[in-house]
Amino acid sequence: MARSQMTSHELLLLTLMCVLVGSVSCYKILILPGLPFGSHFLYFAKLGEHLKSKGHDVTMLLGENNNVLNKIPHIVDSLYFEKYTTAMDNKLMTKLDKVRTKSLNGDFNPMDMMILNNALVEDCVLLLENQELFQRLQRKKFDIILIDNFASCTILMSQKLDLPFVIVSTNRPIIMMDAYYLNMPSPIAYAPSMMSELSDNMNFGQRLSNLIYRIIGHSMYGLLFLAPYDELKLKYDIKPEMDMMTSSGKSEITLFAVDWALEFSRPIMPNTIFLGGLLASPSSPLTNEWAEFMESARHGVVIFSFGSMVDLALCPEKAELVCAELSRLPQKVIMKYNGPPPTTLGNNTKLTKWMPQNDLLGHPNTKAFVTHGGMNGVYEAIYHAVPMVGFPLYGDHYETFSRVSSKGMAVILNISTLTSDELYDAVIKVINTPSYKENAKKISAIHKDKPMSASDTVVFWIEYVIKHGGQHLRTEAFNLSFVEYFLIDIAVFLIL
Repeated sequence: MARSQMTSHELLLLTLMCVLVGSVSCYKILILPGLPFGSHFLYFAKLGEHLKSKGHDVTMLLGENNNVLNKIPHIVDSLYFEKYTTAMDNKLMTKLDKVRTKSLNGDFNPMDMMILNNALVEDCVLLLENQELFQRLQRKKFDIILIDNFASCTILMSQKLDLPFVIVSTNRPIIMMDAYYLNMPSPIAYAPSMMSELSDNMNFGQRLSNLIYRIIGHSMYGLLFLAPYDELKLKYDIKPEMDMMTSSGKSEITLFAVDWALEFSRPIMPNTIFLGGLLASPSSPLTNEWAEFMESARHGVVIFSFGSMVDLALCPEKAELVCAELSRLPQKVIMKYNGPPPTTLGNNTKLTKWMPQNDLLGHPNTKAFVTHGGMNGVYEAIYHAVPMVGFPLYGDHYETFSRVSSKGMAVILNISTLTSDELYDAVIKVINTPSYKENAKKISAIHKDKPMSASDTVVFWIEYVIKHGGQHLRTEAFNLSFVEYFLIDIAVFLIL
């Protein structure tokens, strides 16, 4: 159970840890997750756990009405939390449920995300006006702040505290935002834009489409998502001379939750690090309930999960169709589901509100993974070499599955047009066609073949920038204007 302040015993224990780690210094690290729920929060909690295990003093910000701690006690028991009043309430969750239902019906619109962005802006105002919280944070004298750039308020908080920060993205470099403010070369000819569903091999029409997506995406990001925070910078006098795009580029380094085993090859900068698979790890022994189910499956097991943010129970009609298809499989099925059992539920299917997903994917009897394409789940499947059937629902899911399918380890389906036989045929295909498993093993081997694990890599780089800073990794591009960067002044001179 999280507590609001450290006891003297805990403080003594932390001091001893700092002494025992020897050559490694004990740093004070503040973590600002972009979202106080779902996979984003889980990712940052896991990051905090790794840093804590290395002897660092880790503090994490948490909304006072957040019950996420009850869901992941194995990660957060040892972390210290600073609580604050948040706008992320039940009213917002009800609105988000409507957006999730739309995504399950294939009606997702990128503009629906403005509901969440507006709530994040409202939450930011509550944070920036919480002087008592900022005084407590300032008294701790942190060495660095780790932020999730999904919520731009974390940038403002870092600037208000006047501390160096590291961006830890739970995604790949999004060209319209991360790649732009980090000055990452993103050639339109082979670097696909978000929501385009393109690969890195494009014909003329696809390159034209990619250009249009690039222009629209970048404009929307600046005008709709960043503009409210630029206003807050002025209102609260937080480095008003520096707009949000420039402020974001001040990160010491940026860590992305992806790996070259999956990503399309593209240029990156020295201050950007790929960090795929932070939550994936060797599977732990299953409890009796799960172990008995897995071992009793003569034809293997299929894992079905739409992650922490979306539940198929939000759309009963789709649930009926999906369960009917799953019931025909010779394999047993474990399905994450929080609602009344569908009438088409088969005897082979076990419904559960929670599952030890990584450990189940790592079990030798697991044959396939049906998923929406969340980054954490995809990398767990890659780690354990499990072929996938994908139902991309919104956001980055489409980009993720364009990559997974290009590697030959997944079949993609459309949730809005799903008909009888489609899901059944797709699962049977990835299980019975040897190439899917062979490709999954190949990608898994590439993913695992590294000098350090993802957890050790993230700790190394955070300690590195605390000791040395990250300014020597920044290119001169950060100091060039648009005209200078693209040699427009030179072109005009030559033409004249």
